[in-house]
Amino acid sequence: MVNPRLTLLALLFITVSATIEAVNLLNYVTPLFTFSLPEYRSAFQANEIQALARGPIRMFEYLFSVSLTFFGVFCALIGFLIFRSKFLPAILGLLMMAAGVTYWINSFRLFLALPIPYLQWVTLVVELSLALWLVVVGVNEAKWRAQAATR
Repeated sequence: MVNPRLTLLALLFITVSATIEAVNLLNYVTPLFTFSLPEYRSAFQANEIQALARGPIRMFEYLFSVSLTFFGVFCALIGFLIFRSKFLPAILGLLMMAAGVTYWINSFRLFLALPIPYLQWVTLVVELSLALWLVVVGVNEAKWRAQAATR
């Protein structure tokens, strides 16, 4: 392992990100109750029920942006670990760090209402590059075994 503390920190950030995303899925389920419960249908007009249902759906975007902030930290940490590990090309680590910064920018873009087009393409290209490298080439097994033997 390159740095056990950074690895655990990355694990913490991806766990927080995944937890926020899992809890955030309730915002997609809530409108179903708004439309189907008889209490809502009898208390509100149709346009009022639709307005009530839109709230959680819009909240989903904001909480997803918060989860992307944590995911961006995870990507930056993983990128740094890849850069230092020498098991994978250093450029993949640098690209993952750039993806982390891109996720931060993307998450703040929604809160600040900044029109930054094509930002998602950066993370798509970086993550696909890492995935393809791992599938096609893999890690440098000789360096992996050499480091494992020294521990």
